[in-house]
Amino acid sequence: MQERQVTIGRESHKLPDPFLVMATQNPIETEGTYALPEAQVDRFMMKVTVGYPNEMDEFLVVERMAQGLASVSPVMTTERLLQLQRETDKV
Repeated sequence: MQERQVTIGRESHKLPDPFLVMATQNPIETEGTYALPEAQVDRFMMKVTVGYPNEMDEFLVVERMAQGLASVSPVMTTERLLQLQRETDKV
């Protein structure tokens, strides 16, 4: 994250600005894994725990997936986002 690049195998790839890192963790199946050291955990801005949905919500998820994905369109350009980030740095 801090290096602004990702390494896959022996090849490193620089990440464009802006970039976003998302990580997942399965708190149930931890066999063969190690907990992140506190020095790495504090690099994440937030932690969201998602439980299993209730019966009605599960039905809605399946129903939405069966309908297909809705089309999306951009709400701003990359340049505009970078400009807004620079403005927030001034605060």
